Amino acid sequence: MIYFRSVSLSFLDRQLFDQINWTIHPKSRIGLVGDNGTGKTTLFRAILEQVHLDSGFIDIPDRKQKKIGYLPQDLVELEATGLIEYLRGKSGIAQLEDDIRFLEVQISQTKHNTHAYSELTRRYGDATAEFTARDGYVFDVRARQILKGFGFRENDFNKTCDSFSGGWKMRILLTSILLARPDIMLLDEPTTFLDYRHQVEVLTLISKLRRDTGVTVITVTHDLNQGVFE
Repeated sequence: MIYFRSVSLSFLDRQLFDQINWTIHPKSRIGLVGDNGTGKTTLFRAILEQVHLDSGFIDIPDRKQKKIGYLPQDLVELEATGLIEYLRGKSGIAQLEDDIRFLEVQISQTKHNTHAYSELTRRYGDATAEFTARDGYVFDVRARQILKGFGFRENDFNKTCDSFSGGWKMRILLTSILLARPDIMLLDEPTTFLDYRHQVEVLTLISKLRRDTGVTVITVTHDLNQGVFE
């Protein structure tokens, strides 16, 4: 759930939000259409707590336990990291692998039948269960499938992220969001750099993710003809 309660926000002499009251239910698919400059991106930044509201509040129960995937409209610079390596890090799979290896070492050095050993094995069980649930053992295969769906070729997998042009960087970011399987997806003009075939691919992947995980999807665009909401 995302609760907007009496949300107001203005910039200089322009009122963007005036006493907004809105509830977004889990598994919703929301499309917001509006001209440039009407506050669509600002709404996302408010949800992410990146802007300070004039009044009211936006509440996401158990926010700290919720994973929010955000695709910004503006291009961002990506580091000089290998494509698959970047996706492993961005999705959290690399950190999970590090945690599992660390716990394995700690368990091997801890005496059996102790409280410390029981706690370590519990944490190890939780970590491996999460790794399995997030398809960690087939992560690279899934990453390559999604990337190929967005038009990447086999020889692209050996390139670093910073070597791609703007439109391809946007596809990398969207791939990282899909692989992370967030609870909430905030997509700001997600089809701007895509041709029609890849727009369809994006929508198909998002629809499948919603069916499989129940993710809430909020998309904004200035052009209804982009096909984002078909």
